[in-house]
Amino acid sequence: MKRSKGFIAQLIVAIILSVTFIGLGNWQLDRAHDVKVAKRFVPDIPRVDLESIASATSNLEPSAINRLVEFSGNYREIFIAPDQGLLTDGKKSIADLEVRLLELSGKRGILVVRGVESLENQEIIGKVKIDGRLYPRQTSDSAKAREGEISRIDPALIVGETSLSLFDGYVVATAEETSLGQEILTTRIPAPQLKSKVPGYYWQHISYVFVWWLMAILVLFAPFYNEVAVKLKHE
Repeated sequence: MKRSKGFIAQLIVAIILSVTFIGLGNWQLDRAHDVKVAKRFVPDIPRVDLESIASATSNLEPSAINRLVEFSGNYREIFIAPDQGLLTDGKKSIADLEVRLLELSGKRGILVVRGVESLENQEIIGKVKIDGRLYPRQTSDSAKAREGEISRIDPALIVGETSLSLFDGYVVATAEETSLGQEILTTRIPAPQLKSKVPGYYWQHISYVFVWWLMAILVLFAPFYNEVAVKLKHE
């Protein structure tokens, strides 16, 4: 049966719109999968040496983020990171954190978050062995920095204050020991795995999938419906 040019034009537009709606549905399906993955528990990989997954003056690889690491060196400068957000047992809080620059062999350094700032700076002399979790550098300021403070935990802020080649990111220390094996105590902070944040809920995205796919079917059917309606009107 011969089709009119108007019908063919409508059909082409309907196909384009239908493909677009199917693509939007697939995108929502991917978002639903991302939400599911983000909430999935991922067991920690065994602790590794920091230098096996990161190097000074190089950006952190995605695979290095969240890893449990160990390394040793000597503490140098002390900084305070004010108004840092913490999540402990599901409760949010704010605290000023003690951040120290640790010097590793080869004139390299990395920022270490030891814990909550204490009234008296603990003097730590000699080599220290550290266990902790590796995080990417912070990208937004938590507060306005005063003297001796850093507005965010980011090695880029202290490059001009040290001659060391710095590792990207920072480590939240979960344990510290002296060269003699003595534990160094302080007020530790949680060191959980970072999780990617995906807006929305799983079933919300799934509902959008069906909405977009239904729209794709309706739009594709529209040219045929219009043609039938015109024919019935003329009869």
